[in-house]
Amino acid sequence: MNSQVDVERAQDLERRLRAYEELENSARWPGALTAVDVVALALLTLVMVAGAYYLGGQP
Repeated sequence: MNSQVDVERAQDLERRLRAYEELENSARWPGALTAVDVVALALLTLVMVAGAYYLGGQP
């Protein structure tokens, strides 16, 4: 019942699982948000809401 597509799909899944396991074992995930990123996003949100309120809109 194993067709060529099933074999290729299983190989691709195994390759992806190995890649995620390697990332999990490393100290830092590329692209992960740090505390600095979260604070910057919160400040940006606050500035945008305050700006909309200042310009006469309702948040």
